[in-house]
Amino acid sequence: MYLWVLEGDIRARRFHGRAGFGADGAGEPLEVDGVVVPEVRYARELTG
Repeated sequence: MYLWVLEGDIRARRFHGRAGFGADGAGEPLEVDGVVVPEVRYARELTG
């Protein structure tokens, strides 16, 4: 499973890290109202 987190949102990054997600090295810029904000992708294996 993947999710995207704002690079500078340390609180959200910690939250998702505690839930078993980890940054996988992918990143993308997100444009919001003409402002570019970097995002990082987090991933977690789904288990049955």
